Amino acid sequence: MRRKEIDLFVDLFEKENGIPEIYAGVEFVQKNKMAESQITSKSFFSFYSIKFVPDYLLFPLAVESLFYSKKLYQVKGYSARLDDVSDIASYVKSQFRSNAKTINRYVNRLESCFDIDYKMYYGQINKDTYNFLMDSLYDMMLKRFNQLQIPNESEAKWEHTRKTIDALIHKKRASLFVIYDGLKPIEISINYHFRSILFSSISSYDIDYSKFGLGHVEIYKQIEWCLANDYKVFEMGRGDLDYKRRWSNQIYNFEHHIIYKKDSVYGRLWSLKEEYINQLKLYLKSKNIDLIYKNLKGKLTTESGLTTKALEYNVETLNTEPSIDNLPIIDIHLEANAFLKKYVYDFLYTNTEHLSQVNVFNLEREQAYIIKGNKTSVKISEQN
Repeated sequence: MRRKEIDLFVDLFEKENGIPEIYAGVEFVQKNKMAESQITSKSFFSFYSIKFVPDYLLFPLAVESLFYSKKLYQVKGYSARLDDVSDIASYVKSQFRSNAKTINRYVNRLESCFDIDYKMYYGQINKDTYNFLMDSLYDMMLKRFNQLQIPNESEAKWEHTRKTIDALIHKKRASLFVIYDGLKPIEISINYHFRSILFSSISSYDIDYSKFGLGHVEIYKQIEWCLANDYKVFEMGRGDLDYKRRWSNQIYNFEHHIIYKKDSVYGRLWSLKEEYINQLKLYLKSKNIDLIYKNLKGKLTTESGLTTKALEYNVETLNTEPSIDNLPIIDIHLEANAFLKKYVYDFLYTNTEHLSQVNVFNLEREQAYIIKGNKTSVKISEQN
């Protein structure tokens, strides 16, 4: 029996013609049809197992009279539907209500404390910039997952991603969104584009800037870009994470479509097998077996020595102006002083000061440092 297994969500975004021949096309549910050419191929498989089909899209069969079709629930998906959204401010207010000021504060505080620039590489990017940004993103991911002490699931297909995204950017089927502090990228997102859907697939940020909520700033600015470019959906994919729930006004189902020829006995048997496996996975998930596995995997990764614990410092606000005469000034951008960045950036966020207005001094005898701004100063020292 000729059968075909497909991850539709991956194919839609990564392949040139990602809609399987068994479907006639694609359209939004209860919305205007998307501009998608009809499939004319008459060569079909006897059985199709098509996973991760977002249910806010309809995929009518190419020849309904020849096939049976079953739709099974898999997992939840998360996205922002933008058809009726006028601007980013109103969207944030509708999603976060009284907490909208927190999201706005992240954006405003970031732009007040650093020389911030936002860049979407879509349609063109030079090779050196591409390599620099992909190296930077990979380094951010390593540090972020080391901090979280969990395995990085994107790493397994990283080389494939790196080899393919460059060409897809030039074809306008992918993009890199970057937040720059000066010339330094501090947050990077790999996006895929399918018609009027932007899928934020892989992203990470510089953990020294954690106080500034860069994950929220990225989504804020990308939705803003989507609205300016007439996109209907900002897609975040599967994975039940708090930030996705908070940003999504369209929480939908991923479906598993089982399609087989009406005259195929083997197709019927295969459909029963696929249905059983799907139900078994849902049962195991309901018993949190998947979470037990992920926690065990994360624990094994930690025990294998792949994570490190950073040295922590006490932070003390100084009530009187510190004496800084003859104290050496520290350059936090030097490799040896990089550990100070987090404390300096936290200071900037708390006191709404620009980096250019802040100096760091070394208290050598006390093995401590003073962070001094225009408004206040703090002392940081190693924890005993």
